[in-house]
Order: sequence, then C-alpha cells, then structure tokens
Amino acid sequence: MEHRAPLRLAVAILVAILVAILVVLPPPARAVVGPWIRPVDGVVVRPFVAPVARYGAGHRGADLAAPPGTPIRAANEGVVAFAGSVAGSLHVVIAHSGGLRTSYSFLLRVDVRRGDGVTRGQVLGATGGSGNEHGPEVLHFGLRVGDRYVDPMALFAPADLSRLIRLAPVASSAQEGFDPPALEQRALAASLHLPAAPLLGGDSDGAGSEWSLLAGVASGMVGGAADLVVPAGRAGWRLLRGTPLGAAADDTLSVSRRLIAWARSRAECSADTAAGPDGGGSGHALLAVGGVNSSTDRATGSTFGLDWRSLGYRDDEVHWFSYAAGGGPYRVRDTWGDLLLQALALREQLRERQRAEPGREVDLVAHSQGGVVVGAFLQLVYDPGDPTLPPLGNVVTLASPHQGAPIATVTRWLRSTAEGRAALRAIRDLSGDTVPPADSPAVRQLAEASPLLRSLWDHRLPDHVDVTTIGGTDDLIVPADHTGVPGATEVTVNPRGLGDHAGIVADERAMAAVRLTIEQRPPPCVGWLDGIRGAVQPVIVSRLEHTAGRLADRASRLARSLDRNPTLEGHGGSR
Repeated sequence: MEHRAPLRLAVAILVAILVAILVVLPPPARAVVGPWIRPVDGVVVRPFVAPVARYGAGHRGADLAAPPGTPIRAANEGVVAFAGSVAGSLHVVIAHSGGLRTSYSFLLRVDVRRGDGVTRGQVLGATGGSGNEHGPEVLHFGLRVGDRYVDPMALFAPADLSRLIRLAPVASSAQEGFDPPALEQRALAASLHLPAAPLLGGDSDGAGSEWSLLAGVASGMVGGAADLVVPAGRAGWRLLRGTPLGAAADDTLSVSRRLIAWARSRAECSADTAAGPDGGGSGHALLAVGGVNSSTDRATGSTFGLDWRSLGYRDDEVHWFSYAAGGGPYRVRDTWGDLLLQALALREQLRERQRAEPGREVDLVAHSQGGVVVGAFLQLVYDPGDPTLPPLGNVVTLASPHQGAPIATVTRWLRSTAEGRAALRAIRDLSGDTVPPADSPAVRQLAEASPLLRSLWDHRLPDHVDVTTIGGTDDLIVPADHTGVPGATEVTVNPRGLGDHAGIVADERAMAAVRLTIEQRPPPCVGWLDGIRGAVQPVIVSRLEHTAGRLADRASRLARSLDRNPTLEGHGGSR
C-alpha cells in the first residue's frame, strides 16, 4: 500500500488547486436583457471622442439635444449606482449586468435613488441642469465598460455587445453590480473634469475577496446552499490560519490566482515590443520616484538608474522626485522617513510641474519604496479636481512592495527582542550604516501588517488613472506576489541576471513593459516557462522568507528565555 502514498498526495494537491481555481473564478457575466433605447430622442450634437492617450483629454460621452425639462429614460434595466450631486450638478449612474454602467449628467431633477432597481425606459429625471459647458439644452450620456469609457452610441448599433461585456473587469462584474457613491462621484468628476473631494477613506468595493467570489460560484452551482457553505468555509479557513496546512492552502490559492491572471493576459498582449515611430513614448513629462536608499547624483541629477531614454523621453522631459525637505538634492538618509509625508511632498513637486508647464501631462514611474509613496499619494492625497495639479498620464511602479515587503516584516519581528535588535545593529554595522534603521518610519510602514498598507487599498484607485505594476520573477527583496494593486494591470517579467530588484530599472525586458504601458499598448506576451515561473517562484520566495523570519524570531526569543532562566539550558540538555 505504501506505493500509493505519492499518488494520493498528488491527487490531494490537484484537488486543492482545482478548488482554488473555483474560488478565484467569478460566475459568468449575464447579458443585458432586451434592446437598448436612447435616453432622449434628440440628435448627437457632440460625439464621443476617445483621448489620444487612454486617460488624456477627450470627450468621454455623447451630448444629445434635449430641451430643458425633457424626461430622461433608462437605456436598459439595472440598479441605480449613484444619484445625486457632483460639484453642484445632478447626475445618475445605472449599473447594468455584464459590468456596464450608463451615466446621465447635468440634470434639472433626479427621480430615483441609489439602490433602486429600474426598468428599460423608466424615467430617471429631466434635462436642463447647470454645469454643462454646452448649456442646459443637451444631455451628456456616458458608457463605462468596467473602468473604461467608450462610445455610448455603440449601444444602439446592431453590433454584438458581448465583446463590450468581455472588456469589463471580472471583479466588478462578479460583485453586487455597483460601487459606493464616492467612487461613482470620482469617476464622474474625472470624466467630466469636475472638481471632486479626495477619497480619504471609507468603503471598499469588495473586489478581491475570495469568499465573495466563492459565494458567487456556489450560488451558480447549488443556489441557496451557498448560504451554508460560505460561513462554514470562513470558519474552517480561520481555524487553518497559522498552521502548515493553512499556509499551504494560502500559497496554493496565490499560485492559482497568478496562473489564471497570466493565462488571461495572453488573450491580449503585445508580441512585438519594439518602440513605436521616433522611439515611441507618451509625449508626456516624466517624474521618476526612487526607492529606499536612493540619492541624488550630483553630476546628473538622477536619483536611480532608470533607463528613461529607452522609454522615449527627451532630456528636458525627465524630472526626479526629491525626498529632501523642501526639495533639491537628497541623501540616502532622507529616504528613511515617513512615507505619508513624502506623499504630500510628491503633491507639491507635481504642483511645481504644473506651474512650469501648465496642462502638461505627467507620467509617474517609481521604483521600490517610491511606488508606495505614489500609492499613498493617489489614495490619500490626490484630488482629481485640484487645478493646481497637472493631469496625470501613466503610473508605473517597478518592484514596489504595495502589499508589503517580507524583509520589512521580518525586521519588525526581530525588533521585538533585545537579541533581534542586536542582530539588526550588527547587520547595519557591517553594511556601513547603509541599511535603514529597523525602527525608521519607512521600514515600519513597509511591513506587511503596517497600518498604512492595511488601509491603503481599502478603496479603488482613481478611475481615470492608469496604473501598471511590474515585478521581477527572481526578486528576493520584494517578491512579485507582493507588487500588485487592486484595479491595476499587473505584469511579471524575468530580468536578466540575479539582481532583479535593483536591475529591473534598466533591464530591457522590464523597460519594454514600461514603454508599452506608456504607449497605451497591451503588456508584453509572456511564454509558458516564464509564465509558470512568474506564478510559482515569487510565492515560494515569500514563504521561505516568512519561514526564515519566524525561525529567527523564535531563536531570539529562546535565547532571551535561556538568559533569564539559565537552568532551562541544563534541563533541556539532560532530556
């Protein structure tokens, strides 16, 4: 019977992977029932105009002629996701199945409330409100597919809408169907260039919860049984947490998610990664944000080794973020401070770019810790309606610990004992004080369970900001499974050599991925070998680092116990 043990183990692993895949796969998007109808009968007086860059200037909707007081009809059945005022103008947003959202803007009155179910043709309000640059005699009608604005008049063409539905992110189509009001306010403000308050906290849209997705799958398979299965699953999962079996289940789930994301990415990717005409690029200005232990090169003014020329930027388009108080050249020690204060500094330095070149779009490219600074800026500081800020173009982070850095977590564990602190001091002494102090604000904030990182992704990224995160397969400092951001495009590349964390900023594969992003092209195609390695290896690296950290923490605690109770050593040896 012993020869069957390996077979049973293999079957158990296979079953675990299949269960994990079921957890992360959402239920299929349902097609909208019935034909779409125009919200008003008037002609199009200003059509949809796609921006040259995905989030650049453009007209994200169609203006339809409608005398003031004209009743506005729902284009199809759905749920009211938002109904109210943004910057003094009235708007309604309806969430339809399949991840589609229609918006009706600059209304005289609103006749529905958030959460109402509406039928096709139901009156939502009336035209003639204030705030429309073209006056009260038009209705601004918009269509979002997931987070992307597209031409709403496509709804009334004979084309198959299933292609539009497939463009919607699976998380949004798998959830309840509408966002909290603040998120809809932000989307409307971004698309219509209206002022809106920054989203400083509040609700999450729930995307990414494996148990919410499991509920969706279970309800599709066994209907009401999900009400019993999901609570039991939650309880069982809590019991497994902290055990070897629970760690294995977590890792299996992470690997499965990454494999599925890689497989999906192959449906739309760039096989040709060569630069576009005249070297490609975005035509925007660049503000590059370095990471921990970066510093200003007095000769060049650069702060880290980003190969910006390969990205298509000109010399006069490249600017470097400064960690120094008041800006200017900075030293390594300046990068060890509070990252929230650096997010505020980033806002001020962007304002400098707006004063120097009003209206010029700015791309943000950040490395390592710099990506967390950018994330804190976008989530906690950025106000899309602030006229003192320049329009944001592309945001790309390289090897940034958006989900925390395991090495910072290990440092936090070691800092809790005198023996661990002594070991950390010895490491700093050997490195010539180039390693950040274990108790520095930056190290504390980069730990996986830090208050900053626990709350940073509680709500979605700004809807009009295109964020791409890029991680390295062999990165031992920030494993690629820690670089993702909810709502962002996640890419894993395999830089040449072993030093992925530092080398990613100049590696040709990574720079090709950055250039494709800023040129609004799909990410590079990743082959089978690199795809599987990129899914599995970072998860293994993270687990090994956590295990090593736990062992070191326990060893230091044991040493402290022996120091306090020397007799334990003798008892332990006699056994």
